[in-house]
Amino acid sequence: MLDSFGNLASIIIASVLMIILGLIYFMLNLWIVTTGANLLGITPEMPVLSAVLLTLAGILASALSQRR
Repeated sequence: MLDSFGNLASIIIASVLMIILGLIYFMLNLWIVTTGANLLGITPEMPVLSAVLLTLAGILASALSQRR
């Protein structure tokens, strides 16, 4: 019984940690997209969408590469 509660607690901690790291990675990607666009002298039309796609691609690539 205690083993199942330990497994549940570890799943919750891992999920919260993954959410926090995903948000940090998203904010870093958003900063990179907007800074790069400003350095080139263009205004990004959809910087949030660009950052979301970069973050999603990075997380999926990381998850799929560990399954080998």
